[in-house]
Amino acid sequence: ITTIVLSLGMQRMAGRNVIVRKLAAVETLGSTTVICSDKTGTLTKNEMTVRTVATAGGRVDFTGIGYEPAGEVQQGGAAVSNPALLEEVAKLLRAAGLSNNATLIEQDGRWSIQGDPTEGALLVAARKVGLARAELDQRFPRIGEVPFSSERKLMSTAHNDRAHDNRVVVFAKGAPDVLLARCTHERVGETSVPLSDERRAAIGARIEQLAADALRTLGVAFRTLPGNAAGGGLGEEIEQELVLLGIIGMIDPPRPEARQAVAEAQGAGIRAIMITGDHPITAAAIAAELGIVAAGVPAITGGELQRLDDAGMQAALARSSVFARVAPEHKLQLVRALKRNGEITAMTGDGVNDAPALKAADIGVAMGITGTDVSKGAADMMLTEDN
Repeated sequence: ITTIVLSLGMQRMAGRNVIVRKLAAVETLGSTTVICSDKTGTLTKNEMTVRTVATAGGRVDFTGIGYEPAGEVQQGGAAVSNPALLEEVAKLLRAAGLSNNATLIEQDGRWSIQGDPTEGALLVAARKVGLARAELDQRFPRIGEVPFSSERKLMSTAHNDRAHDNRVVVFAKGAPDVLLARCTHERVGETSVPLSDERRAAIGARIEQLAADALRTLGVAFRTLPGNAAGGGLGEEIEQELVLLGIIGMIDPPRPEARQAVAEAQGAGIRAIMITGDHPITAAAIAAELGIVAAGVPAITGGELQRLDDAGMQAALARSSVFARVAPEHKLQLVRALKRNGEITAMTGDGVNDAPALKAADIGVAMGITGTDVSKGAADMMLTEDN
């Protein structure tokens, strides 16, 4: 009888665009007390748009939405008229467009991207200031890459510079706080100026300001090397002594249905927890917007979690429902801590880095459209419409 009842439950779930991979998951879902959710692509649309670029010369805003490269660069609501500031913005977006593996495509008048949405948004912004990827690649052919990882939170590429013989240029992008720690200079106009403690503090304040506006922040930097520097292969050592070009602020709007889903879960006595790799201030702002935490409740970072024992982890879970700058192992630690506390824990996610936590949870829920094959394989059920 139990098998028949659970099978009927699977059938009803299929009618609601949910594929259940394990029969027992139907019963577990009905007993869930906590839902842990990744932010990007799960609670948000994962449709990035560059809104702001901040360089040493000032801050500019970009108009336009989506992947169509139409819009202008503004300051104070008017088109930017300062050529030096526009040149700084262009150099930053040139670097962001080159340390990039996405492709911007136009087909039948519609624009789309192949690859990571964040990298796609950077290509769109570069096009808005007149920088086409093909032209960039012609001058700066790529010769190597140090790929992004959720542990390093950085990606770097190395390029020959055809305008200067015997010179290699390294372009890097990643989490602004991580990147800033590897920078010794800042680009100001045509010169590289050493970063003072006061300037580092000012840049940190700008990052927090952008994050408080619920913008996802990204730092961009570069350095030059002798032409033979890449002969023995590329490693993380090239990501030192960088020159900061500036900070990018991107918007990733919450899914329209996410706030209602959080409210319904809370109304049923189910606690919602958001786990993300984003900046803690951005994470707290999005969590407050979705109703996961009250406004002003800070996020707990992965670095803080790493220093906690079991008792400290339990206290952290009691103190906050939003966790930021986390690595895959932190997601796994949180799920295991909730289970030790007697919670029936569900985990939702779409990325490869979500897979260990999806597997460890009492019930793992993967996104069927945007989800990776790895996350789907680790999950107990899939949402075919990602809603």
